[in-house]
Formats: sequence, structure tokens, C-alpha cells
Amino acid sequence: MKSGRRFGMLRKVCAVAVASVLAAGCLTACGSSKNTGPLTLDQIKENGKLTVATEAAYEPFEYMDGDKIIGYNADLFAKICDDLGVELDYIDLPFQGILAGLEAKKYDVVGATLGVTAERADKYTMTYPIQNGTTVFVKRKGDDSIKSIEDMSGKKVGTQTSCYNEDDTKKFNEKLKSEGKDGYAELLKYDSFPEAFAELKNGKIDLVAQNYASCAAVVMKNPDDYEIVADDSGKAEMVGTDTWVSWAVRKEDTELSDYINSEIHKFKEDGTLAELQKKWFGEAVDLPESDYIPAE
Repeated sequence: MKSGRRFGMLRKVCAVAVASVLAAGCLTACGSSKNTGPLTLDQIKENGKLTVATEAAYEPFEYMDGDKIIGYNADLFAKICDDLGVELDYIDLPFQGILAGLEAKKYDVVGATLGVTAERADKYTMTYPIQNGTTVFVKRKGDDSIKSIEDMSGKKVGTQTSCYNEDDTKKFNEKLKSEGKDGYAELLKYDSFPEAFAELKNGKIDLVAQNYASCAAVVMKNPDDYEIVADDSGKAEMVGTDTWVSWAVRKEDTELSDYINSEIHKFKEDGTLAELQKKWFGEAVDLPESDYIPAE
């Protein structure tokens, strides 16, 4: 099962206690969900704001530009609030403890980039997905020795340690070997993805394995350096279990979760979602509205 912050990335345990204390201290002052029952849309309108908690440190989803939170998620929430006729109250917090703060009704939504897991879906309503977080491979631009993900044998592959992409990458290597192929020449694990991409650019490795959304953003910003390994139609080839990205709402707050889902659906229908995906990731992808929560 994939768990953790960004589609499953593990955080250092020693940060949990400190971050939780920091979050608790801040949230005492900035919470907006003071009612004892389910939060309704009328109450949100009466408050005049939708309070959304995030960790603004994950470009291009949400990050700081001066003193303002911007990004893909920020644009989506701004449109949701405009339609609801309320202000967007965006709170930047350490991620550790952010879901616990939602349970404590310190804010209305966790709008951080959350991988959808069975564990999270058991405790919270995970909204319709807003991006695809499944593992893909990125190669150097123009590397014709890699035409598909079946051409990985003898290649050096890099990924970040302690994230689910590492597990997906190992399993795909096992698949190649089970088919009688040689498998990777080497699987290298880095402390960060930027380090892995620098090694790819410098020719020290042949591929980087990371989630689709992040890779699309990297390629969009560096079109002369990288490209995602794709099939003959140009569609990114993905490995491992399908992983989707969404937001979390308290189970009891069905009016709010239903409203957010209706907005995401509307954004698909009127082209807003595709427009924002192209703005922040360089291309649009299809996203499900059912069967997106893993069984375990």
C-alpha cells in the first residue's frame, strides 16, 4: 500500500513531533470549522471563506511566490471559491499533522497534493482525482536507444529512495527479467529527484522514475533536456499500480465534498481542468470519477 505525503514519500520520523506541535499552535488561532455537526455550504457562506490547509512546498501543485501560495491546486481552489461566492483562506502548514488538524476541525479541506490510498479513504472523503501520480520514466531528450519502457535492459535507472516510485521501479525490473530480458544495468537511489535529474542530464544515468505529474512539469520546464518515455501514440507509458492525486474532506461533511466533486466534474466538462493542466504540467490527462480508490 502506498502511503505518506507526496504519493507515498516517507518523511523523517523525527520531524513528526515538532511539526505537530507547530501545527497545533498555529491552528488554534486560524481554524474556521467551529460547528459541532457536519459543515454545510450555508455555514461556509456565512463564514465568508473556505479554509484550505496545504504545505506550500510542492511545485507546481502549491508553492510560495513571495507571500502568496500559487500553483495548480491554488488555481483550482480559487475557481471553486469564486463559484461558491466566498474568499479562499489558504493556510501554509508543515505536512506532518495536517490530516489530524482536519479531523480536529481546524480547517475545512486539506488541499495538499495527497496520493489516494485505501487507508486515507477509510478515514476521509477523498475527492475526485485532480492529477495522475502513477510512475513513469524520463529519458534524455532525443535518446533513441530507448523507444519504449521495454528498452530498459542494460540501462542505469535513478529514482528517489524511500518513495513508492522505488518499489514500482524494482518490480518493473523484476518483470523484465521474468520475460527473459537482462533488466537494468543498475538502479540508483538518490536523496532527491532534482539530484537524479541532474545526473540524467549529465549522462551519468539513462532514466529517472518518478510520478507522472511531477515528470510532466519537469519536462515542460526543460523541453530541450528531457522527455517522458511514451508509446507510439505519444502517450506516457506507466508502470506499477495506478495512483491518483486528490484532496481530503471530513467524512461527515458530505455537502462540501459533493460540492467540490461537482466543481471538478464541471471543470472537466467546460475545459477548465485541461486548461490548468496544460498551464502547470504541459499537457492534459484523463482522470476518473469512480474506481480510483485502491482496494488495499
